Amino acid sequence: MEKIFDVRKVWDNGVESPFPALKLDDIDELKQRTGAKHVVAFRWSCDGKDFETSHQISILPDKSGLVQCEGGGAAGPRLIILNCDGSQRVVIGVPKVNANSRPDAGYLSLPPSSAHFGSIDWGCEGNDGNTDYLFDFDWDTGKLLRFARPSRPW
Repeated sequence: MEKIFDVRKVWDNGVESPFPALKLDDIDELKQRTGAKHVVAFRWSCDGKDFETSHQISILPDKSGLVQCEGGGAAGPRLIILNCDGSQRVVIGVPKVNANSRPDAGYLSLPPSSAHFGSIDWGCEGNDGNTDYLFDFDWDTGKLLRFARPSRPW
């Protein structure tokens, strides 16, 4: 299976910088030096070709693909898992975890969460429309593996 490599941020003036993020001082220096104002896309290489998305992304731990939120931001109603070549692997919606869940009113955030509880190391924060959770999915199939409630709200 091909892997993602050479991931970059593309700025509004065409300048590219490494992803994940530079240190804040380095970002400030890049903006001052080049006139860049904000990131407009993310670009990566796979199998000798470049691919690009305007959505915020997270790279899967095995580098076989990436995660983006429907709508392009850091959170949304569904997570879209793309393969290394940019093709869609699976779409993950807000899960219904109990009778009080209202998935249409919930959201999922880009993984990984900085929170680590419930034995979930590379999960995503979200809300089932009723309660905050840390969700753990199978990133190949979209299946919900487990979920845990935080001890305090995000």
